[in-house]
Amino acid sequence: MLSMLRGAMGGWIAKIFLALLVLSFAVWGISGSMFQGVGNSAITVGQTNVGLLEYRLAYDRQLNLLSRQFGTRLTREQAQALGLDQTVLSQMVSGAVMDETARRMGLGMSDDRLAGIIGSDEAFQDASGQFSRSQLRAVLNSIGMPEDHYIETRRNVAVRQQIISATAEAAEMPDAFADFLATYQGEKRRFDYTVVTPADIGPIADPLATEDGKATLESFYDENKADYIAPEYRKLKIVKLEASDIADPAAVDPTTVREDYEARKDQFSEPERRTVQQLVFPDLDSADAAASKLAGGMSFDALVEEEGKTLEDVSLGTLTKTQIPDPAVADAAFSLDEGATSDPVKGLFGTVILRVTDVQEGSTKPLTEVEGEIRQALALEAAANEIYDTHDRLEDERAAGLSLSEAASAVGLKPRVIDAIDRQARDAEGNVITDIPQSRDLLSEAFETDPGVETDPLQIGTEGFVWFEVDAVMPERQKEFDEVIEQVRSDWLAEQTSEAVSSLAQTIRERIAGGESFNIVLADLFPPKEEEELQRIAQQSVALTRDSTTNELPSAAVEAGFSEPLDAVFVADGAEDQSRIVMKVASISDEQAEDLPADAIQNLNASLTDDLVTQMIAQMRGDLTVEINQDAIRAALAR
Repeated sequence: MLSMLRGAMGGWIAKIFLALLVLSFAVWGISGSMFQGVGNSAITVGQTNVGLLEYRLAYDRQLNLLSRQFGTRLTREQAQALGLDQTVLSQMVSGAVMDETARRMGLGMSDDRLAGIIGSDEAFQDASGQFSRSQLRAVLNSIGMPEDHYIETRRNVAVRQQIISATAEAAEMPDAFADFLATYQGEKRRFDYTVVTPADIGPIADPLATEDGKATLESFYDENKADYIAPEYRKLKIVKLEASDIADPAAVDPTTVREDYEARKDQFSEPERRTVQQLVFPDLDSADAAASKLAGGMSFDALVEEEGKTLEDVSLGTLTKTQIPDPAVADAAFSLDEGATSDPVKGLFGTVILRVTDVQEGSTKPLTEVEGEIRQALALEAAANEIYDTHDRLEDERAAGLSLSEAASAVGLKPRVIDAIDRQARDAEGNVITDIPQSRDLLSEAFETDPGVETDPLQIGTEGFVWFEVDAVMPERQKEFDEVIEQVRSDWLAEQTSEAVSSLAQTIRERIAGGESFNIVLADLFPPKEEEELQRIAQQSVALTRDSTTNELPSAAVEAGFSEPLDAVFVADGAEDQSRIVMKVASISDEQAEDLPADAIQNLNASLTDDLVTQMIAQMRGDLTVEINQDAIRAALAR
């Protein structure tokens, strides 16, 4: 939301909201008829409503943006794990709050001004760059949105800009703040340090090797019982219905396979490729003269050199015929034998002489090689058309009294039994079960459902369903000591090791802080174990800024170092597990701080704008009643 609000400051919020509400229409094409039965609005604020279609379009646009960032199409489950549902909901609520506030304030937009905004948008312009009413209707018809609905939505967007501009249009951070931030960010420090690791304290005695060791572990167990609780588990029966679950490649008719192969033969073919060199001449006479030299025995390489070019200059690369944009050049190149040169060819960009240095013959995979692939694709296509029929037949069997397992078997689906799973999708051994469809929604409902209760199926995207039943509940329980003794032993050893490392690090810190030299303390505590071993000495970092890190100094340690005065000695967590770093602030730079770059100042101003607008919307929302139709939102996203 804030990024869209920042855009308004530049006067182009119309385009951003248009991208949200219109440009994506052509991509997702959603019909409003599919949301019947759950109400007409996803969000209601006073007399302002956000329709289901608008909500779904906003969600799909954000999902598409995330998918491009990740380089793969995200599933709804993955998007949900990233918090997309709540992000879009917050965005749409904020927009509705602003619309309702604008309504109450009596803000508006003239028809002439609105017409100018809509007419200037490229989405509704024809090839000549002029506004096209037919283009507007085509875009809106593709997603089932009435023209008057779009115009009203577009009017609301324009009115929001008035509120935002009045709130934070010229917001700028004071120069004094920018100067202070530049000094703060430009400060550099060097640190003397040493890293204390478990290797420096020697091994911790195994508690089970002594007579009273078990008692020690039992005491540790009693003090940390909350760490040894088995969560509630549930035994689930799951039935999944997707095209792949009912596809039958063997049932595809051989004739259909062959017809599909012939229709898509180019998809199973590799076209001929040729490595082509092209020498361009300013006119036909120059090309004819060059061709005469070639006929007289001059090599093509020599001719290229004579023309003041290199072979790299004249190389077109290894291409298919369709990849050469000039038809005359393409025809000539693909008529030559390997190693041959052409006569002068009059191309689109001048007269050229060509040479083909390599020919890679094209090939087509035989039907026998791709038959399995084609059968699978055709079977999946046929199965996709049968999903809803299979769903209805399974539901009919359940309505007739069959159990979920029996109903699934009756329609050719195989139930899956998960003996134990907790709310975080972990089995009894702590392993995450990653292949449960709609895992988050399914587990959320399963842990609110009693055993034996018949539940409705959940949708898998737009082309599948999953049913579940709770067969048994294993309540949360305290694990017995003997059951977790190895885990307790491991945890106790880790704690003792961490405490010993911390104690040694504190000893070093106290002695250095007391006035002893860093290296003298290290020489005393870490004498060489063998004659050849080097004496341990303090390391010194390079000059670091607040956001710097090194292999041994993580960001938290550097950050801690910038909160201490010169010569201060302190202990920070190391980069490796259970390690500690004893650090001393060795120097603090007093160099003149450079001015913040322009883009940093721009980001500061944008942050100020964000804060102002966020506070404005929060105030508006506190004065209004927001109603959210979760059933309608779930229906919109499920479709």
